[in-house]
Amino acid sequence: MMSTTAATSRWTRLRQTPGFAWSALWLILCLPWLLGVWTIPFDAVQQFFPAVSFTAQQLLQLDLPWWNPYLHGGYPQLADPQMMTLQPTVVLPMLLAPTSLHWFTVVILLHVLVAGMGALKLAAHHGMQRLPQLMFALVFLFGGVAAARLQHTPMIVSYCMLPWLWLALDQLRRHLQWRHAVLAGVVGGLCALQLTQVTYLIVLACALYSAGALVVADRQRVRLFLQLAVVGAVAALISAPQWLSTFAWLAQTNRDGVTLDTALPGAIQWQSLATLLSGNIFSQGRGDSWAFGDITTDYLYVGAVPLAVWLAWGGEVIRRTPTQARIALAVFVFAVLFALGGATPVFPLLFEWLPGLDLFRRPSDGLFLAVPAAAWLAASALQVALAQHGLRPHWPSVLVTGLLAVASGWLIVSSGRLPGFAWIALSAVLGTLAVHQLRRHRAPARWVLGLVLLDLLVFNVSTSFNARSATRPVLTASRAGAAQSAYQLLSAQRTASGPQRALVFGIGPLTNGAAVHALPLANGYNPLLDARYLRMVGMPGDPLENVQDKPDTPWTADFNAPLYDLLGVRWVLAPGAFPGSRAHDDQLQYLRRDSVLPRLLNPRQVRWHEEDLPPAAAFNETDFGAALWLPQGAQRGLCPEAGAGALQVLEQHHAASTMTVRVHADAPAWLVVNDVIAPGWRAEINGEATDVLRANGLFRAVCVPAGTHEVTLRFSPLQLWREGLAARLGR
Repeated sequence: MMSTTAATSRWTRLRQTPGFAWSALWLILCLPWLLGVWTIPFDAVQQFFPAVSFTAQQLLQLDLPWWNPYLHGGYPQLADPQMMTLQPTVVLPMLLAPTSLHWFTVVILLHVLVAGMGALKLAAHHGMQRLPQLMFALVFLFGGVAAARLQHTPMIVSYCMLPWLWLALDQLRRHLQWRHAVLAGVVGGLCALQLTQVTYLIVLACALYSAGALVVADRQRVRLFLQLAVVGAVAALISAPQWLSTFAWLAQTNRDGVTLDTALPGAIQWQSLATLLSGNIFSQGRGDSWAFGDITTDYLYVGAVPLAVWLAWGGEVIRRTPTQARIALAVFVFAVLFALGGATPVFPLLFEWLPGLDLFRRPSDGLFLAVPAAAWLAASALQVALAQHGLRPHWPSVLVTGLLAVASGWLIVSSGRLPGFAWIALSAVLGTLAVHQLRRHRAPARWVLGLVLLDLLVFNVSTSFNARSATRPVLTASRAGAAQSAYQLLSAQRTASGPQRALVFGIGPLTNGAAVHALPLANGYNPLLDARYLRMVGMPGDPLENVQDKPDTPWTADFNAPLYDLLGVRWVLAPGAFPGSRAHDDQLQYLRRDSVLPRLLNPRQVRWHEEDLPPAAAFNETDFGAALWLPQGAQRGLCPEAGAGALQVLEQHHAASTMTVRVHADAPAWLVVNDVIAPGWRAEINGEATDVLRANGLFRAVCVPAGTHEVTLRFSPLQLWREGLAARLGR
């Protein structure tokens, strides 16, 4: 009996903890995703899941995932700042089910769960009660862009590190313990493994926090300085492989610096400020959006209850905790002004003088700082309200909200979308009910939590921008649709002798999703591309819906271009008809190219180009079985400019980041590999290092001495760092 009573008592105590309540709320909010009814759509499916799946599959095969041979003719995935190749909290769980999109969704949502635990501890660390702790966690993880940008999983993963990083830095400032310095460094390093603008802003905010802590420290300032130095050193050490790889490759990409004119289109529209009042004012949550700009990046709705509580008791918060409240309010205002881009002077001024900001192209990502600020303000106001203080509005916020309501009404009337008033009214009712319960009810916790939960379910976690049917993006030969038809075709034609690449248009799940199934493409979905590849092939980083949308280049004026022969492009696939296409079935059109060149070539003559790329007219007339193009001044070793030796391939083995070929050459001979080159590729002949040359503009060439040899080409992170950083420092 005593043991049963003790167990009941423990269960009762557990149910009363904020962590238990948070887990229950997270489960309710995420249940359709967790059950596999929904999946996180858009970029999560098309870009990030395929990269993580590829990484996990390579590791399970005891191979290295540094080079992805299935997209863009091959590219250094390790150097891609958003592909989470080195993120253990994502990659290690994916080893359990590397091809499961559902499991990937669960892994990302588990990050949200753990982040909420950190938010609870942070709020408790600052003396907040159970209900404000939960309010803080809910707004932090499901408010604004934290919900709307769930598809951008690298940002979400880094953002989920923020509560723990904030907590560790705060405890370090208060207690000056080395373990907190190490914890902050580890979490900061994991956060920095995704080099997104969200990470950049988090690091910047933490640097400002640390500087402020040093300024106001009244004891042991030197000790605090040394501990903060340890934080930076540990974080830099953990994230070093990622940022070294990215910056080593960056100089050769299309994203080595962004102009202000390029960045400003990524700002939020001023009309999007109306989303602070209601989450569906533009009907965006139901898939019929008339929003201004990209609603997934421009979303401010943190909830009606948090806004109403702040408006009602914000003045009392300012009076009781002026420093913290004003800092949080300033961060919120700054983040919104930053996100507005060129509409205010804030972003252009920062873009001009803040180092590193010109690497990013979306001011709207500044809203990721607005959400934790709003969460802090709402939780602080709720803490005050629970203390039974009378209403004390924050009148500047009331005035701004009133003006925003008037502007929103004008937008609704002028657009003729009158249901917008109903959504604003629903949010207003939810907020008013919460304030009423806090003022009149002796135990308002369940009421307030219920209203917050209802609000989030209606507006933030059941929307068209973060939830789609989980069955649509699955690639199998048995399902219907263009993606499945393309998958069936390419799988049936898979060969071991060469890439047999495809170009795909308007087939979203196959774009990058091909990498999950080892189907090589000459295009893909990624805004970061090799600049030479972009110039020659012309396939942009964003998916193209129609074949006719592909930009022509001097090297790829049509699908008969010799460059496609070198790339091994066998198939061009699209749902709709295009010139030269035939119907594979009623879902898919295809063009089969028959002039594909072998993966390995043995040209006998060198042609030189003085410019960075071979001249297009001469290039297009080249017999690549007989000649290769090299940049002027390339080190060609023993191989002569003309009359090089004949080479016989005896055996070859291909892996993602390694290729081994046994050859016999009757004289010094050229071996050209029709796979894309990048900094980081190194070659060995019988274990001795030799040069890898850039051949035919984009590909790899090695000069092989006479005799029988084993030639190994390997993509090496160390080689990438040496080459890329040496080139960058030498500029």
